[in-house]
Amino acid sequence: MGVELNAPTSFPIVVIGGGPGGSTCAAALAKRGRRVILLEKAKHPRFHLGESLLPMSMPVLDALGVLEEAKARFIVKRGARFHAPDGRTARYGFEQSFAGAGGGWAFQVPRDEFDEMLLRHAEKCGAEVREECEATRVRFESGRAIVECGGAIEASFVVDASGRDALLAHDARATSRIPGLDKTALYTHFRGVWRDEGDREGDIQIVAFRGGWFWFIPFKDGRTSVGAVVGSEWIRERPASPPELFARAVAESIVATRLLDGADPLFETRATADFSFHVGETRGDGWIAVGDSGGFIDPLFSTGAHLAMNGGLLGAAAIDDALAAGDTSSARFAAWEETTRRGAGLFLGMVQAFYAEKLQPYIFAEKQHPYLRRAITSMLAGDVYEDSRWARDLRARFPAQLA
Repeated sequence: MGVELNAPTSFPIVVIGGGPGGSTCAAALAKRGRRVILLEKAKHPRFHLGESLLPMSMPVLDALGVLEEAKARFIVKRGARFHAPDGRTARYGFEQSFAGAGGGWAFQVPRDEFDEMLLRHAEKCGAEVREECEATRVRFESGRAIVECGGAIEASFVVDASGRDALLAHDARATSRIPGLDKTALYTHFRGVWRDEGDREGDIQIVAFRGGWFWFIPFKDGRTSVGAVVGSEWIRERPASPPELFARAVAESIVATRLLDGADPLFETRATADFSFHVGETRGDGWIAVGDSGGFIDPLFSTGAHLAMNGGLLGAAAIDDALAAGDTSSARFAAWEETTRRGAGLFLGMVQAFYAEKLQPYIFAEKQHPYLRRAITSMLAGDVYEDSRWARDLRARFPAQLA
């Protein structure tokens, strides 16, 4: 349900959704002098998954002007360690990517705190922010958009950053499932989970087991986010409640059992299902879809916030240029869509290769080719938007499948 907006009822730009993509886009537009309103259905802070950022999102935080604040608030993440079911490990330090030291670190962030930081910053930049105001429909009439949200707001341009609600795509029935990614996440937070030491304390631990994989994401305050991502078949073979399923997943992994030894859960295990979907169009006359609203990829490589923030920042520049030219047609956003699709497509191919067990031999190879190692590291760092040689090589080796 929405709340009535008293005034004004007309804005040049309406951003739907106050997650990382929406807040980034709204802040960037406001910094460019654009008048923009952001509608967020919840009240921040609110819980959200997707707590591990990627190094190539740090330039976005820097461009927004919040990088120093993030440094003071969140633990630094310098790499990702993969654990095979048999206990073998392989660590990828981000400084070994093709971006080098410039792509060498990121943050692990409790999303309630991180998302609120970005939302408040958008407000400081001049965006109008309305929380507990849910946009329920967008109508396009005579070259204008009407956003229904308890009241109605008329706009020249709409940014759908509504996350997995994917307001415009679902309304147009433009979503489709992605083959092989019918997954469920079982998750909670713990205290007392093992973590690495020194500069590696903030590393994400990705633990593979027969039924799927775990994430272990450490926070600065001592908490650790832990989740098990499993397939529908695995669940059908073990009908049980989310806490029972999580316990069974842990029992099936010698690594997860060791990491959680002596740890205490902070809330009962929750579940969210059917992660991934594809959206046919992420642009149209007078609108674009940013982040998860333009398609959602399984969280294996911590890509959600990264794709959303980069898409939001790039989208703000494209919107500003379009408004300056007096042309907000779909064609104006073709280059933006091509760039964002390029990044998402590389991630998708790698995720599908992981589940098909085609990627693991390369991740855990004892004699790994240095070039391939740097390519995998660069993907993990989020350096996926340029049409670089290493990215083309990974796309050829691990092509994305949408149907």
